[in-house]
Amino acid sequence: MTQIAEINPTIDDFLARHQNIQAMPESTIRILRMTRDSNCNISQLFKLIQQDAALSARIMKAVNSSFYALQTKITRLDRAVAFMGLKAVKEVTVSSSLSGLCKDVAIGSYSARDLWDHSVGVAILAREMSIHSKNIDPEDAFLAGMLHDVGLLLAVQSEPEKSRGLFNAADAGEFPFTEVEQSVFGFNHCELGEHLSQKWNLPEYVACVVRWHHCPEKAPEEFRAFCRHVFIADSLCCHGKVGFPLTCVLQEVSDQLLEAARLSRDTVTEVMAKLPILLRLHLV
Repeated sequence: MTQIAEINPTIDDFLARHQNIQAMPESTIRILRMTRDSNCNISQLFKLIQQDAALSARIMKAVNSSFYALQTKITRLDRAVAFMGLKAVKEVTVSSSLSGLCKDVAIGSYSARDLWDHSVGVAILAREMSIHSKNIDPEDAFLAGMLHDVGLLLAVQSEPEKSRGLFNAADAGEFPFTEVEQSVFGFNHCELGEHLSQKWNLPEYVACVVRWHHCPEKAPEEFRAFCRHVFIADSLCCHGKVGFPLTCVLQEVSDQLLEAARLSRDTVTEVMAKLPILLRLHLV
């Protein structure tokens, strides 16, 4: 993990005022580490999940959802974990953790739930596109997509009045969202999210996506493919009004970008059409 860059003093002040937003559940971080290991001990993973009642309930709800269409309901957590596998367990863990960070806060005509729904949509699209491009690991693409707007999610709930002004200004569509953020907060969600990702010791590619998902070509070359996939997924979700739609109003997915990501326009259109079905697993 690279050393945290010198922090914007405005971010420093913001974090000092909102100490409560600086903690990712330790159980989430441990589960993410375990599920990235191909030799993961399922028994140890099950014991860790068991300690988190909310996550356990979400896994049980997911495994018995219409997404899996099981003929016989699964009633034991260990069987649910074994049935779903490491990939799905990790995805539900991230979804549950991010959902848990959402307070019931209405900000104008939007809410924290809209931000979370958007993150889920971006995560799923990034994962599905990576399966087609064979350019990045699908599980890593999902995690990066899920967390790409974590800075925005936490910032707007911490200061809803400022955020209401931000959303009103962004709704006009005259300037890029990050520029409007800069004028309102003194920093943007990419900068805040990068700092938090590093503070939480999340994988380096995640911190990079969080920082550069609105300008992927500025990202370090080793993580540029991740940033391109999330940029495309983010843009499609915003244009398709999946959850919160304002961050990418002015972003365009060019043929040049698709080619660099090893994707075709037909592929992304096909994946986008399947999104409502794919969302069922996570928005249960």
